[in-house]
Amino acid sequence: IKILVKHRIIKFTFVAVITGIVRTTVVFWLPTYLSQYIGYSTETSAVIFTVATFIISFTTFVAIFVYEMLKRNMDKTILVMFSSATVFFVLMYFVKLPMLNIIFMVLAIMSSNSSATMLYSRYCPGFRDTGMVSSATGFLDFLSYSAAALANITFSGAIEAIGWSNLILVWIGLVTLGVVVALPYRKFFKKAV
Repeated sequence: IKILVKHRIIKFTFVAVITGIVRTTVVFWLPTYLSQYIGYSTETSAVIFTVATFIISFTTFVAIFVYEMLKRNMDKTILVMFSSATVFFVLMYFVKLPMLNIIFMVLAIMSSNSSATMLYSRYCPGFRDTGMVSSATGFLDFLSYSAAALANITFSGAIEAIGWSNLILVWIGLVTLGVVVALPYRKFFKKAV
């Protein structure tokens, strides 16, 4: 436990949960969103979903590009990507033009998924000196999918109870929490002490 805490497992637990909900649950509801909220036919929604998921599959390249641009700083990359996801979800909430709305949603998902890329490609391998790479990865993966499963159940009821617009606000809140979690608290506390 001391090793996990020293490696900031609590912070990255939140990153795993948030990114798990976005990359699994939000993407799962994308075809329904396209047909119910945007108003596309089932066939058109399926085509858009296929194209969107193909584009989303390039997330790793975007994450690595941003990571390199930020001088290989994992923490800054996660902060920038969660911030971008927040901006794109906010734009998605306000912009009702269908194609722009979909573009903002895809960019929001890719931004959040880029944080997940940092989690599994940079953070977890950081345990190599401890021999706990697979333990940390398995633990975070379990939490990610558990959160996504719970969110999936919650979203299905929320769509009818609060509507799509308010559900988008929930997504905004989720990635905004990611921004808060990604803030550089360690540097702040070191300066304060």
